[in-house]
Amino acid sequence: MSAVFQPFGLKPVYHPSGLDRAEQFAGTNSFNGNDYTAPYSLSSGQSFFQYTPVAITTSGQLTLANAAAASGKIYGVFNGVEYTTAEGRRTVAKYISLVSLAAATQVSFWIFRDPGLVYEAQIYGSATSAAIGTAYNFNAAATVPTSTVASGIAIGNGGAGFSTTALNATAVGTGVQGQVRVIGLGREIAFPSNSTNAWGDAYTIVQVQICNNAFSAPSVSV
Repeated sequence: MSAVFQPFGLKPVYHPSGLDRAEQFAGTNSFNGNDYTAPYSLSSGQSFFQYTPVAITTSGQLTLANAAAASGKIYGVFNGVEYTTAEGRRTVAKYISLVSLAAATQVSFWIFRDPGLVYEAQIYGSATSAAIGTAYNFNAAATVPTSTVASGIAIGNGGAGFSTTALNATAVGTGVQGQVRVIGLGREIAFPSNSTNAWGDAYTIVQVQICNNAFSAPSVSV
């Protein structure tokens, strides 16, 4: 059972068509003389971690999806980045901080953005099968700092950085626009017992689709 809260962002698991690949996003990445226009917009201390939900600003730049803000459309899920370092070396990474981005040029992100993609995510609370068809927002509770949209975890020196985005403990109300819609139970193996995830677990893992998607009409919770 999922007895431990150990979120991992929105992890792609399948697409109904069988195509679940990430796509390239360069945004407003461009050069104009000696000026470089970056394809991202982050605040101090923020980073892009693998499986973090992302949005697009009005300037066409990639940014973190608004935590618990159903009005903010979601562009997709971050899966990696390519960039040129200050030394001119082309680099590929699964996560990147604002500090590293500020020193980089020719930045290109890889994003899961197909509206049909199905993801797995952990709820900061328990859910039963009645959650199917309901919508959730991303968790932004100050009491759970490792579960916010902007946070993540870096493993080892230069290892893999994974998002710790989770879903709120409860679904949004009937008729309210949410960020993701539950379509079923997650297949993720639960921690710490390595047992099967199940409905009613303390921190249930569910399968979701982005319902406030930048590429499709929004839908509200049932």
